[in-house]
Amino acid sequence: MFIRLMKTRITFFCAILAVIQMVLLYMQGPVWTTKVSIESCEDSRSLEGNTTKMTWQEYEMLFKTSILQTTYNCKVIEEIGSAIRKNGEGVHSTCMNNVYKPRVPCIVYAFGMKTESHKRSGNLWFYNIGLRSVDSDNFTPHVDSYVNKSQIFTWKVRTLKSIMEMLGHTNITIDVLKMDIEGYEFDVLTTMMDDGTIKHVRQLLGEWHIRGDQRFEFSIKYFVAKRLLSYGFKTFNYNVVGRHGQCKKIYCLQANLGFVNTKFRK
Repeated sequence: MFIRLMKTRITFFCAILAVIQMVLLYMQGPVWTTKVSIESCEDSRSLEGNTTKMTWQEYEMLFKTSILQTTYNCKVIEEIGSAIRKNGEGVHSTCMNNVYKPRVPCIVYAFGMKTESHKRSGNLWFYNIGLRSVDSDNFTPHVDSYVNKSQIFTWKVRTLKSIMEMLGHTNITIDVLKMDIEGYEFDVLTTMMDDGTIKHVRQLLGEWHIRGDQRFEFSIKYFVAKRLLSYGFKTFNYNVVGRHGQCKKIYCLQANLGFVNTKFRK
């Protein structure tokens, strides 16, 4: 589970490398609930003259028909990443159309847990930090199948804005932001839209997860996704992932999604 963030046309780095740059982030995290209040996102519909709230099943249908659809024709798609895990996890479809194609050489940052911060190679750094919707040095994750073997009971987490500030990349264009954070993506995206960092993202990749009782928050997740589209993001690739082992007893929707920010075409 990781975030990959690439960066391009940055004068700060041009002064160092004199070329177009690319940045990559890596992180992992567990499932958690969405921070937006359900009441603030509730919609209503007219049924025989009466106004009623939509069910989560109706929001599920809206989500599948409006979000899990290709709305941008990317003519060149390449599978990028490492397939060291089973079922090819770690590889994600990336749009390589000229306007969105990341350029090399690149600078790479990786983020995750259980490993001390270190430099992995000439252009790859790892930081022991998680991505979240808030800044905290004592974040307590929800214990589930992703973290039940962890000996760490609190995590250091930061928003993407804070991570970019830490690295000296404030207001820098991100060529590709890649997230696989097991259910936290809706909170993180909401924060990115609230603080404006989403406007600096050229391409957004990752897994989206809705599991168990989160189905009752489908209205929230639908409106988060619709809000993302309002920033100019269009889906160039989607693929519904096969049923996870833990989904034998609970509701699950998991999909790989790839978006491009069409405002960068201007």
